[in-house]
Amino acid sequence: MIVHNMPNGQLLCIHQTTHALMAAQFCRHWGNRDFAAPLPYLATMLAITQHDNGWYEWELHPRLRSDGYPMDFLHDDDPLGKLRLWRRGVDRVYEQHPYAALLVGRHASLLYTAGLDELPPTVRQHTEEFIADQQILVDIAQLAYAKDSRYQEFLNATYLDANTRLLQFGDSASLQVTVPWANERVIRHCPLNPQERVEITMRYSDQTITFDPWPFGADGFTVEVHGKLLSQRIFTTEEEYHAALAAAPLVRLAWQVERP
Repeated sequence: MIVHNMPNGQLLCIHQTTHALMAAQFCRHWGNRDFAAPLPYLATMLAITQHDNGWYEWELHPRLRSDGYPMDFLHDDDPLGKLRLWRRGVDRVYEQHPYAALLVGRHASLLYTAGLDELPPTVRQHTEEFIADQQILVDIAQLAYAKDSRYQEFLNATYLDANTRLLQFGDSASLQVTVPWANERVIRHCPLNPQERVEITMRYSDQTITFDPWPFGADGFTVEVHGKLLSQRIFTTEEEYHAALAAAPLVRLAWQVERP
């Protein structure tokens, strides 16, 4: 869950799965004379759209923090449970498209690798096992695609990294405006082509978003996300919170993505 503080003090509760759809909106136009379009395109877009689907069951019955405030993914206090969500998500995507699952698993692995040294010993052990399993999944996918020469090319480390970095671009761009974080951010490791990575500066206001350099084939497009709007910020029980979510109106946020 993403819990977005609205200017009037209300809370907009946005599902991780809804955020992932927004991440794909940022990436669907990727590619122009300077930036290579992702290949394989459909499998990569599926990975971006589905990268947080492991949260689906959790968000049917979302939790509260100890202070009664709605729990979000940034404050989740169950690291082993979160690993199980990632495993569920990777497995679920694998059944839809094995290649897409590799990108989801690599995305999660990169997120965890950056903070391994800060994890408690037991959590670190389970996290390292998860990361190792993602490499095993690549080996399994290579066997699955043994007779498909086209996918053999995309299974090399160069393409896997480029497509995972595109997933991370969409993920970062969506979180930047939905959490929200700073109005300006440098997004690193963006795929210029399968071999090269560049930095892209993202800036946003209440209505517009710009990226420099411009990586898209379209001159401009709209991105949007929706969530449940809560007037109440603190809840006594999760049952009370769930009832409020069920009764809450649906609110949509939208931005125009424009050339700087």
